[in-house]
Amino acid sequence: MDAAASPADDSTRLAELQRAAQLKLGGCLLRLQQYERLLKAMVANTDLAGEPAQLQALRDARVASVHKTTLGGLVSLFTDGYLRSEDESAQADETDDQTPGDKLWLSFQQRMEMSAERLEAITAELKELVELRNELVHHLLERFDLGQLDHCEAAVAYLDASRATIDRHFQTLRTWAEHMDNARALAASFMNSDAFKDMLIDGIAPDGQVHWPMSGIVSSLREAEQALAASGSKENWIELNAAIAWIARQHPDQTPKRYGCNSWRQVLHESRQFEVMKKHAPAPIEGAGPTTGTVVCYRSRREDEP
Repeated sequence: MDAAASPADDSTRLAELQRAAQLKLGGCLLRLQQYERLLKAMVANTDLAGEPAQLQALRDARVASVHKTTLGGLVSLFTDGYLRSEDESAQADETDDQTPGDKLWLSFQQRMEMSAERLEAITAELKELVELRNELVHHLLERFDLGQLDHCEAAVAYLDASRATIDRHFQTLRTWAEHMDNARALAASFMNSDAFKDMLIDGIAPDGQVHWPMSGIVSSLREAEQALAASGSKENWIELNAAIAWIARQHPDQTPKRYGCNSWRQVLHESRQFEVMKKHAPAPIEGAGPTTGTVVCYRSRREDEP
């Protein structure tokens, strides 16, 4: 039979276990900090919306806000924002519309869609992770008396199991972060494409639909209106032919065909951004013969006009 352990042996063993517990607790907390940092980066970049000139300031404010958020708060933001059930996605598609009228407004969102059952399970697991973090930070010494050998042995085993749980969550989050990065890379690729530039600059969606208030051709017509308007007059009507000639010089790429129209008059009609008036052609130069036909004029629709 083995001889019973001496008090000196027990003391040595206790000191070794205490050091092991300290190291393992430190490892758990360091990995939790890595998890929090990664989660903060993901939460900060999940949503961004606003006017182009404000986007950087909005993102900086979002990062600063998230930086001060606890793990519990981060998990709530993450599960309520990035993670979404299939039913929630369908409802959001029907109700989410933050576009403020005719202002240029950019909105970027990232979501990971899953079944309601899977979302419920992940939410529960993340809640358990938060509880584990709180237990390690605030209650470990209440749970284990590290001055007793058997408690020290139990604490080491508990910390080993805790580290395995934290590592599993960290690997899962890192996989999700990689998916998010890949999605952003694809979005960046699209934003560098001609289709995106058509949509952003000229208001032409990939399916060919035109958002007329923000379209390049409407902007060109308004620029021509300002350039050709008589100084000091509030009732200027601009001859369409004069505007067409001005646009051909200043913005030669802006043509009705680009927007699916056969004529500039169709642009005026389809866009619903202008008033249109016809007037008789000016009197001919003496000896040039009689004048026939009319001249089409336009001006921007007043705010009080339907």
